[in-house]
Amino acid sequence: MPNTRGIRAGRAFVELGVNDRLTRGLRRAQRQLRAFGQSVRGIGARLAAVSGAVAAGFGLSTRVFAGFDDRMRVVRTVTGATQDQFEALTDEAKRLGRTTSFTAGQVAEAMTELGRAGFDPTAILQSTEAVLALARATSTDLPRATEIAGAALRGFNLPASEMSRVSDVLTATANKSAQTLEDLFEAFKPVAPIAAEAGESMEDVAAAIGILANNGIKGSLAGNALARAYKNLSSSAAQDELRRFGVEAVDASGNLRPLADIINDLAKATQGLGTAERLSIFETLFGRGQAAALKLASSGTAFDTLRDEIRDAAGIAVQTAEQMDAGIGGAFRKLLSAVEGIAIAIGEAIEGPVRKVADVLARVAGYITQVVNQNRELVATIAKITAIVLGVGVALIIAGTAIVGISAVLGSLAAIASAAGTAIGVIGTVLGALVSPIGLVIAGVAALGVAILYYTGAGGEAIAWLSERFEQLRTFVGKVAGGIADALAAGDIQLAAQILWLGLQVAWKRGVAALNEVWLGARNYFITTAQKMWYGALAVAQTVFHTLEVAWIETTSFLSKTWTRFTSGFQKVWQSASSFVAKRMLEIQGLFDSGLDVEAAKRAVDEQLDAKLSEIEANTQQDLAGRESRRQRERDNATELNEATLAEIGRRFEEAQDALRSGTDADIAETQRKLDEAREKLDEAIAEARRRREEQDESGEGTSGNIPRELIGRLQEGLAGLGAAIERGVAVRGTFNALAVQSLAAGDDTAERTAKATEQTAKNTRRLADSARSGGLSFT
Repeated sequence: MPNTRGIRAGRAFVELGVNDRLTRGLRRAQRQLRAFGQSVRGIGARLAAVSGAVAAGFGLSTRVFAGFDDRMRVVRTVTGATQDQFEALTDEAKRLGRTTSFTAGQVAEAMTELGRAGFDPTAILQSTEAVLALARATSTDLPRATEIAGAALRGFNLPASEMSRVSDVLTATANKSAQTLEDLFEAFKPVAPIAAEAGESMEDVAAAIGILANNGIKGSLAGNALARAYKNLSSSAAQDELRRFGVEAVDASGNLRPLADIINDLAKATQGLGTAERLSIFETLFGRGQAAALKLASSGTAFDTLRDEIRDAAGIAVQTAEQMDAGIGGAFRKLLSAVEGIAIAIGEAIEGPVRKVADVLARVAGYITQVVNQNRELVATIAKITAIVLGVGVALIIAGTAIVGISAVLGSLAAIASAAGTAIGVIGTVLGALVSPIGLVIAGVAALGVAILYYTGAGGEAIAWLSERFEQLRTFVGKVAGGIADALAAGDIQLAAQILWLGLQVAWKRGVAALNEVWLGARNYFITTAQKMWYGALAVAQTVFHTLEVAWIETTSFLSKTWTRFTSGFQKVWQSASSFVAKRMLEIQGLFDSGLDVEAAKRAVDEQLDAKLSEIEANTQQDLAGRESRRQRERDNATELNEATLAEIGRRFEEAQDALRSGTDADIAETQRKLDEAREKLDEAIAEARRRREEQDESGEGTSGNIPRELIGRLQEGLAGLGAAIERGVAVRGTFNALAVQSLAAGDDTAERTAKATEQTAKNTRRLADSARSGGLSFT
């Protein structure tokens, strides 16, 4: 029986076993780990909920502040305010937002309307609060009320400091007559410029418009009628007509008298005339404004009453607005404004960190966009690879599901052990087969396939390129064939087999080297991409953490300062209240004690109060300064740590890249070294065969006594034509039978059968050599 130990490629025996004690221990550990994991997950969920609620508050505050900040920047753009003016406008908007039923954002919109009406920042500061009162008192939308108040102010050529007066006049007129603020605005449009030029006061014009509104003449009808009356009364003809009735249209200075006085005098002068004549006179004087003039003439004391009420309406806009906000609706509106004020304060406090995070994310997004634009083909390739991987993944999921269904009847551990044993058996069988003659032939075919893959590259670029590669392959095969022919000619079959084997090794290692280089390049690309993503994510995470740390420092500093100011203010209020009570007690004591100098005692209390307040203020400033110094120190430490961490992340990324490049270069160098060794051995073997043949040719023995020349010629011709045959086309046909592969590992006698086959092949080879030497070998 042949000894199979020397030709076995390898043999492995794997025994897997899990006893009951180990199984129970693993299951107990599994339960404990599951319980621990659930506990940790619960803690994380609660922490996430708390932090989510806080983050939601910060997010809402940031959104509210962002909206307010955008509106204020519109105000700055419209008005062209300087930085100081912009800060003053912003502070005023926030103050009015806290103290009125309008939000700070609505106040900013009112400021924008004033700016568009031509008001400068100073005028806006003087006018905004009065406009808010007008809007609330007349139940008008704030932007519209702002537009109306601004137009009225400009129409009568009044300075911005008179905006409170304008709001009061508009409020009183709209609320004491049968018209809205919108009707009053439409009436002011045509008459305000003319009345202002005539020297008429805004109050008198408003009263006239109110009387006409009460009589059904509203809006632009009333305004146009009054405008015509002013224009007609300014003419010489109208003034001469008035003098016929003893009425003067102008005063001694040549200025037009108030319209109401002229019409009242005219009404008295024409009181005794007939209606037809009276209508004719008014038609002559006022034209199409006749109806309005007649209504004013017949109003009697109503005009005087309304005019007096409008003139005495100082402060009525604010009073009416307060009454409008005295109910639950006003309270709710003020609450919303106050809440918005808190949100704006919080958003302003975290504005810097949030803006930095947003800027960083914007830069990251811009960088990603730039990378994508610069590597469109790469992105398309990744998309294709992703699609392929997805398809493979789906196929594997389907296959895995089927396999799981089939193997469900088996135990998990038994299935794993069986699979491992089968795999190892197949590996042993394949290695055993490779050392047999049949295996050598198969290995040769595989090596030729690898060589074809190496020489043809991607396989199919172009026919000319393929021809060039096949020519190189034919040259290589011809070189090997020549060496084999030399060895056979020298009568050394073992050397010929060695040359054949070394040629196959070189072809194989060439293909392996090429594939290895491609594989390493692809692997390096994906590993580099993964490292960039990982360390980039670490850098982004560190930046976000640093931003949150800075936000926390700023928030705690803000809250600490706020608390310090609150306690300081409370102490000041307490000391002031105590001083007030003490002075009142001194006054009471002075009533019963005539010897007590009350004024001196009160001055002493005031001095003591001033000293206490100064001490409290000094302590407050000291605490604030200390807190500010601590805040700056914490900010500097956080910045330094962040920069150091980012630098460390960058250093580790470079180290990982250097290690990857070094490993890749080492792998390529090792593959190349093995290929060079194989080439060197092949060249040595071919040289040895040539040397032996030359020695035999010189000795004169020839090849007749060893191997017929016809055999050598046919071998040379067949081997030399191998490249041409490959070039003309190689067709490979075959089938794959999984059961056949499995049968290779079915038994334990694989190595024994391989040994017998090898031994028989060796005997046949020896007989073939003996026949060749004795001349008994012939070919037909």
